[in-house]
Amino acid sequence: MSAREAGRTPGRLQRLWANMPLMRSFFLYAAGCVLASIVVSVVLMLGLMSVYDTFQRAAWEGHVDVEGGPYVYDAVTDELIPAVAIDLSSPSDRIVFLGIRGGMGYAPDVGDDYSGGWINADTGAPIGYATLEMVREDPSITIYDWGGNYTERDYQMNGGYPYDPISIDGSSLAEYDARERAERRAVDGEFLTIDDNNPNFVVSNIGYFVLQNSMMFETPIMVALRIATVLTPFAVLIVLSILFFRRFYRRRLGGPLAVFCDCADRVARQDLDFVTPEVPGREFTRLGDAFEKMRASLEASQLKLWRTAEERRRLNAAFAHDLRTPVTVLKGTVEMAQMRAEAGEPVGAKTIATLSSQIDRLESYAQAMSGIARLEDREVVRTPVAASDFVSMVRTQAQSQAGARRPDVALGIDAGGVAPDATLMLDRSLVEEVLGNILGNACDYARARVRMVLSLDDDHRTLAMSVADDGPGFSPEALHRGCEPFFGEAKSSEHFGLGLNIVSTLARLHGGSVTLANGEDGGGAVTVTFDVGSEA
Repeated sequence: MSAREAGRTPGRLQRLWANMPLMRSFFLYAAGCVLASIVVSVVLMLGLMSVYDTFQRAAWEGHVDVEGGPYVYDAVTDELIPAVAIDLSSPSDRIVFLGIRGGMGYAPDVGDDYSGGWINADTGAPIGYATLEMVREDPSITIYDWGGNYTERDYQMNGGYPYDPISIDGSSLAEYDARERAERRAVDGEFLTIDDNNPNFVVSNIGYFVLQNSMMFETPIMVALRIATVLTPFAVLIVLSILFFRRFYRRRLGGPLAVFCDCADRVARQDLDFVTPEVPGREFTRLGDAFEKMRASLEASQLKLWRTAEERRRLNAAFAHDLRTPVTVLKGTVEMAQMRAEAGEPVGAKTIATLSSQIDRLESYAQAMSGIARLEDREVVRTPVAASDFVSMVRTQAQSQAGARRPDVALGIDAGGVAPDATLMLDRSLVEEVLGNILGNACDYARARVRMVLSLDDDHRTLAMSVADDGPGFSPEALHRGCEPFFGEAKSSEHFGLGLNIVSTLARLHGGSVTLANGEDGGGAVTVTFDVGSEA
């Protein structure tokens, strides 16, 4: 793998993790929680068991881990002798117990070899056979009858079940052994001669086993450690489940919800100057995309309203500014007429004509303002129009308008940039009105020629209409303010400087814009664009 590919891998994994659905990410969190719980539980349990072993070794210090048996009682030495049980098979329930005096020592099959003796690897205690002294003095050791060699009378007296494993008092073991040896079925045959021929062997028809209660060596701390070891996996799972779920909630639920709440608060405050942050989780990513579309739509609507309000403010300011001239003229003319009337002089026809012309101008202003106000509320109705039909319509209108307005001006139309087979979604009356305005201005300022260019972008969504003349062109101020209402460098009582403002408003209603420029060879150029890709 190259260094570049290695660098890309973490980024891909991060994107994969960020776009993972909630259910799948929750499963991974849960799997991680279980795996971590297993590892932590094993480590803690091993630690607790190690501590338990330390206390256990201290508790067993000075004690012997005794073998269970079997044993026989040696009346000669008043001692328990390790023995072996031999099943005689027939008749049933015939067992002979054979012990060896001083020949067994430590058990040869349990524990580890340590300094010539055997020890329990868990407790550290030496492993050995029980003695009668242990049985009598160590409360943790209890001796029981092994059973076997019952007589017919024993079965009858005990309902067929003569064996009853009850503990035997170590101090009375000699009496118990003598009594039971006499009452039990005798051991006969060759085993009877073993005891007589070899004084180290003890043969008996009754045997014993011992039990050592290791629980008596447990201290409260050891019990607590054992309980803690058992409860550790459950406690670790609960704690890690809480931690993992909290992390899952913060990263996958709480975090994204907090982001959306913050965005909603900003929208409620009408603060739309932000971009919805990316959040993890496929579901929240889709929600974030939908939220961002809503925010962008609200921002566009708010911006449109602001622009409309700003244009109307400028319109009112311009209207108020332009009203000063006729109002001033009217005021001065009225004052002069009053002065003449007071002096007994008649009001002349010239004065009345001045008043009439200024009143007509005010009336024209009022009508222009009313028309602009209605223009903002104009509804754009788009219909499908074949591009070839549109080009034919533009040619007819342009030639008729230019011929009627400036027959001396040469008109050139270039529609090569419009695909004939395209379909345009447009408001024909609106486009015709825009064409009439910009072509009329071009004819007014042209010296000898006007050129119109129509073009359509590759996606057939934006239509551009450009009209250029060979006149004086736009002044720097006109390039900057040409589309403002009531702006004009050659305004008159008939022309209030609203043509390009109307063009700009109509283009904006149709999803487009207006651009003013000067040509390289002189003359002005106006380019208007329209959105013709959809009805929305």
